[in-house]
Amino acid sequence: MISEEEKLSRQKAVKSAIDNNRLEGLEPSQVFIDIAQNWVNGSLTNDEFGRKVYEIHGLRFPR
Repeated sequence: MISEEEKLSRQKAVKSAIDNNRLEGLEPSQVFIDIAQNWVNGSLTNDEFGRKVYEIHGLRFPR
């Protein structure tokens, strides 16, 4: 469980990342949005979130 403060911080981070990509003409996939929402809600740790994002892009998560 994460605090409301942490949840708000995560929401802002995701919104900023999505907005920055849209400014570059890139639309995030629904898969990414779903993963990000799970992270915002505290269902995923930072590490799990990073791994899943790398995975959907066919990349290997750095150790």
